[in-house]
Amino acid sequence: MHERTAAQIIADEFLIARAKILELAATLDRLDRADGDIENSKQLVLLSQGMQILCDSESDKAKRVQLLMSRQYEPEWIEKMAIGRRNVEGA
Repeated sequence: MHERTAAQIIADEFLIARAKILELAATLDRLDRADGDIENSKQLVLLSQGMQILCDSESDKAKRVQLLMSRQYEPEWIEKMAIGRRNVEGA
């Protein structure tokens, strides 16, 4: 199996990426029009940091955004989330 060229990728995925950017822009527009102040919202800060990653010149954007938006691994997560062992094992 051969890898696609950059030209093939942009041709194949442009409309999908365009739609995602428009969806994000629409969300930001709705936030601008809504009542209330979320300037210090953790979610808004994360979205802003994620967009900064998308616009920088470094590689591994998907990995960096995923790490930004994810919780740090905690070995005791089952206890902290009050999830019984039975539920985790599917029994």
